Amino acid sequence: MSNTKVTSTAAFALDLLKQEVAAKPGENVLVSPLSVSLALGMTANGARGNTLKGMTSVLGIESDLGANNKGYAALLELLKRSGIGVTLDIANGIFAKLGVTFKPQFKQANKRYFNAKLEDLDFDDPDTLDIINGFVYEGTNKKIDKMLKSISPDAVMFLVNCVYFKGEWTSKFDKSLTKDLPFAGVGDIPTMYKNGSLVYSSDWQTYQSIALPFGESKAVREVIILPYEGKTIDDVLGALTADKVKAFAKEDEGSDGELWLPRIDIGYENSLKDSLINLGMEDAFSSADFTGMSEDLELKIGDVKHRTGFKLDEEGAEGFAATVVEVMTECVAMPFKMKVDRPFIKFTIDKETDAVLFAGVVYNPTK
Repeated sequence: MSNTKVTSTAAFALDLLKQEVAAKPGENVLVSPLSVSLALGMTANGARGNTLKGMTSVLGIESDLGANNKGYAALLELLKRSGIGVTLDIANGIFAKLGVTFKPQFKQANKRYFNAKLEDLDFDDPDTLDIINGFVYEGTNKKIDKMLKSISPDAVMFLVNCVYFKGEWTSKFDKSLTKDLPFAGVGDIPTMYKNGSLVYSSDWQTYQSIALPFGESKAVREVIILPYEGKTIDDVLGALTADKVKAFAKEDEGSDGELWLPRIDIGYENSLKDSLINLGMEDAFSSADFTGMSEDLELKIGDVKHRTGFKLDEEGAEGFAATVVEVMTECVAMPFKMKVDRPFIKFTIDKETDAVLFAGVVYNPTK
């Protein structure tokens, strides 16, 4: 595995975030690119032809399924974070309709490389909905309940990913310094304060950023990117690249300065279908080729459901996400000041793998 290229989600994270922000201007957005990539990475094992090309291009993964699977397996192995101060749990599952035959190679590849739980279920049995929702509930540390509201008569498979993250700051905020301060467009909200040597950077034109590490290993970082006065979220998104996003998590050199950062408690739920189509995955939702799953059925992706939540306070941060792919038949050196009192962008990044656990735009940190 040491010679395997590890799958990175940085480019996909930025592309997906831009699509969701464009669809919901002025609203909070929070996605887990890691969760979406893993769920669609499993699905890609059944794709062929242009459908596979579109999926791998959008996800930024290998076009060769063998290399792609090894890349995901390497990523999952490296993301086993259970050190002091950091918990990162990932669960994958495939729930197939009882009586529908799928290629065993497809299922076994996902079991081997993604450690996916495989289960055949009677989709007409009301208990099946509870079983799939129960998998999400447990996989997100009981944070996401009733992910699916119903099962479509045309559904034949659900590919599910769950991500749960909890991290304690390597250096916690002093609660006695937290005060209610103004946040643009919201009003006064609890805002934390820290000073001293912090990992700060700036492009001097568009934004300034801070990277705050979790746990003893400091492998996972919370990156906050604040537009300069007069600049917008769109200006910053236009200036960011995948390489810049990855670089935020790797810098270790500190600068003396002050940071004001609001507590965050936000949630998000959306279908990612339109965003994925806009990015180039249209074939997977329409004239799809999923003969790698079954040659007897005409299959397509019906929807990609995504739900996330993220909390951040003086002690650390907690985030959770679930992605369900529904497969259907077709019937500076200088002292700085960074006061996060207006809309900002956030990434939670694993330093060693470049995996983007969460990416978001926060217009209101309180909902």
